[in-house]
Amino acid sequence: MSETVKGVAAMVLACVIWGLSPLFYKAFAHVPPLEVLSHRTLWSFVLFIGLMMLQKRVGEFLQLFTNARVIWVILMAAILISTNWGLFIWSIQVGRAVESSLGYYIFPLVAVLLGAIIFHEKLSPVQWFCVALAAMAVITLTIGLQVVPLVSLALAITTGFYGVLKKRLDAGPVISVAAEVTLLLPLAMIWLYGVHWLGWQGLVGRNLEFSARTVLILCC
Repeated sequence: MSETVKGVAAMVLACVIWGLSPLFYKAFAHVPPLEVLSHRTLWSFVLFIGLMMLQKRVGEFLQLFTNARVIWVILMAAILISTNWGLFIWSIQVGRAVESSLGYYIFPLVAVLLGAIIFHEKLSPVQWFCVALAAMAVITLTIGLQVVPLVSLALAITTGFYGVLKKRLDAGPVISVAAEVTLLLPLAMIWLYGVHWLGWQGLVGRNLEFSARTVLILCC
């Protein structure tokens, strides 16, 4: 299998998994979104640490934290992606899945705009035509939803700037994402400790008694 075929296959698999993920988050609509996000952060950290140990790349991972500029970039990326995750989980739980999906449809337009402004990339006339078609589709969908797409725009913009920051990191996806969840982990642990042991109410109210089954599925 060529690298091109591998890349396309990985992209298709990623899109299928991401497309089906709302079913998972909707099933946990009774779990406040910040708790879901905190669990995803915790178990993502465990997963990526395991992957790096298997790949023997822990040293490469630790090397990222020796450069202050790199740490700052990773922190900004972590803030953006956690905001994105949180908005996505919340929108699915409250029945705004179409609006959130529109955000990821708008994202390529944001990416094109950021590429032109920040990286001075040029598009051919055919590419601009495709961008125009996508923009018309976004406008049509927005009119059809009959809402100001604030959630959609927030998701598209955070994803777009997250990509800009990732482009400035000289690290592979496993290493860079592991670094992001590592920086987010203390906040996630504090939040989980607060809601489970101190009775914090959270942003939407503490409306859940956790069961072992719920925790087990959130680990997946």
